[in-house]
Amino acid sequence: MSEADYQVPAVDPQRAKNRHTISAIFRVACMLVAVQAVVILIVLLTTVFVRGVDQLSWDFLTGVHRDDNPDGSGLWPAIIGSIVICLICGAAALPIGIGTAIFLEEFKPRNKALAVLHNLVQLNITNLAGVPSIVYGILGLTAFVYMFGLFGTYEANKAADLEFGAQRYYQVRTAAKTFVWIPVTDKTLRVLEIEEPIAARYPDGGDFTLNVIDRGATKPTDPTLLGQTVYRGSKASIFAKHPWHYLRLPFHKSVLSAGLTLALVVLPIVIISSQESIRAVPDTMRDAGLGLGCTRWQMVRTIVLPASIPGIMTGAILAMSRAVGEAAPLLAVMGGVVGKRNAPENLMDNAAAMPITIYNWARDDNPGFWELSATAIIVLLCLLLTMNSIAILLRYWAEKKFASR
Repeated sequence: MSEADYQVPAVDPQRAKNRHTISAIFRVACMLVAVQAVVILIVLLTTVFVRGVDQLSWDFLTGVHRDDNPDGSGLWPAIIGSIVICLICGAAALPIGIGTAIFLEEFKPRNKALAVLHNLVQLNITNLAGVPSIVYGILGLTAFVYMFGLFGTYEANKAADLEFGAQRYYQVRTAAKTFVWIPVTDKTLRVLEIEEPIAARYPDGGDFTLNVIDRGATKPTDPTLLGQTVYRGSKASIFAKHPWHYLRLPFHKSVLSAGLTLALVVLPIVIISSQESIRAVPDTMRDAGLGLGCTRWQMVRTIVLPASIPGIMTGAILAMSRAVGEAAPLLAVMGGVVGKRNAPENLMDNAAAMPITIYNWARDDNPGFWELSATAIIVLLCLLLTMNSIAILLRYWAEKKFASR
């Protein structure tokens, strides 16, 4: 075809005008949607800030919940509880999630049957990332709180069928109106009636033999001996002392159950974000390592992991920031714990958490707690902002360190 025969096709001016008009309308619509989302976020944050900033104080951060007293209530036990639960969640989810991502990306099977299984696992992990958190809460209730009923049921103030580390004593009041402990030999005996002298100990340590006298008999005049004497027929009730390493099966409504349940929630997120970071490492770096004689594991450990650490760390911290704000799974496995006045003493103890505290304050009949819920939201948002900022700083530090190698 000669140049004389080539002609630029004519463009209908009306069609061109319509196309430009539709394009402009689409741009305006997208802008309005984006602005609407930003405006809604600003309105929500402003409303929360205006309602809650007046109650934000050091006393609020270090105080405890007080029923029917919003002015004297605080968030400290909930802050500590959320941190403990988040630490348990991270300790359970991060090693498993990162290890799973490394296996799925760097050790793909060559066998066709195993490859099909690999793809099925990958598909399920992707689907699990979109499952509502309340579903994980129900799963945690069944698997961790009750353990499918395999280890019996747990009852308060009753020894569990399987427990480790518990120290049980009988507590009895002496003639000096103090309390001493008697070691337990039979956990099924709830109340011990003291008729004869028996070995005992002070709560702060120190063993002795408990003296027994009849009611109406002359009491010892020596204060030490008086504190080691009880009346015949006195009844000692059993109680358990749980050290930090105490463990029982089932876990029941404990911080360990809550942390493991949140680990289920964030595990797919950790796996997927870690896979994306590992996948972003160029194949040329892998080929170079294998070409130098590295084994597959040496290549992963010395080349792939250092290069993908920034993305893995960022994804891990963002996953933890989601976990710390989850309320539905915690309500399922621990219930609405609010009145807890101290931090959990062991993994089997329950604890208040910020999302649950906010939920209960927001639905309280006392309007004063509504304002406190807004204040607690501000604290939670500050914690999330801090975690996200740490993720950005760690990513920058890791990228800079890897670039200097």
